[in-house]
Amino acid sequence: MRSLKNKAGYVKVVGGLVALLIMIIIGVLVFWEVNDAITLSSADANTSRNTTTDMATTVFGLLPLIALVVVAAIILGVILAFGTGKAGM
Repeated sequence: MRSLKNKAGYVKVVGGLVALLIMIIIGVLVFWEVNDAITLSSADANTSRNTTTDMATTVFGLLPLIALVVVAAIILGVILAFGTGKAGM
């Protein structure tokens, strides 16, 4: 019975991780499409958009690293959980 609960938990974690990665990809694509479509008339607005684009480029570059750390944490959690189960339960 205990192993069935763990399997359901693993499925939920993997499903959530896949959903998160898909949302990140869609968010990046939407940002770049919207950013390219915006036309601004003032110099201050263009400066602000360029600053936002630079920050977004930095954040989007770090997102795969964050996803890798989350996957590694999940794998470590699964590996460390192997020895904690009680036999016969």
